[in-house]
Amino acid sequence: MKLEREKLSKVDVSVVSVSSGSELFMRFITLAHQELEQAADFASCREILLRRGEKFVKNMQESRKKILRSSTNLIKDGMIILTHSHSRNVLAVMTEAVKQGRQFSVFVTESQPDNSGRCMAKALEAVGVPCTVILDAAVGYIMERVNAVMLGAEGVCENGGIINKIGSCNVATLAHMKNKPVYVLVESYKFIRRIPLDNSSLPKSYLHKASVLNHGSDLELEHPQVDYTHPDNLTLLYTDLGVLPTSAVTEHLIKLYT
Repeated sequence: MKLEREKLSKVDVSVVSVSSGSELFMRFITLAHQELEQAADFASCREILLRRGEKFVKNMQESRKKILRSSTNLIKDGMIILTHSHSRNVLAVMTEAVKQGRQFSVFVTESQPDNSGRCMAKALEAVGVPCTVILDAAVGYIMERVNAVMLGAEGVCENGGIINKIGSCNVATLAHMKNKPVYVLVESYKFIRRIPLDNSSLPKSYLHKASVLNHGSDLELEHPQVDYTHPDNLTLLYTDLGVLPTSAVTEHLIKLYT
């Protein structure tokens, strides 16, 4: 498993999500230590580990459905929502709200440097959500008009802060200053045992694509892919474990790893 994780870290994927998911997978399948100790032979051990692994994968596959259930009443009629970049969880919750007949509108940041916000806007328009793409620099201007901010996350730190697409920190900080709630929709397998002091303490493997790191480019000239948002700037986490305050992440990880 560790070898496969190392292979994935050398391609352009979300290293944050891969590392957190891999660590939780290893921990989950080895929680059956009492069963493993009582296993008669290697074949029995293998069967136990396979069964635990399949259960973990099934839980991961069902996590978005559970997030939808936990966020049933999150979007209300007449709301104006701001979202940043492209989040499958945010898209799924908004799509479900449309199916329930909710009337709301969305501002989407264009999310440079890859314009992922424009992809999000097209996906929202395809399901009938009125949305407007705004410049990343216009977040402060538009914030006073919105009722709430909804974000996804590539990782949730042990203190409840999130690692997400670059610009998320700006959005959440401005929302906090304007007393606007910031809701994060994220799977619990993205919980990670890391507490960054600030953005400068994030690992290079989180900040930059593998292709950039392998190329030996001057990282000072490269755009970071993600940033860290402090939990003080977040309101609630909507997860497959239910609706959680940011402080609950520590408790969940302690239970899992002790």
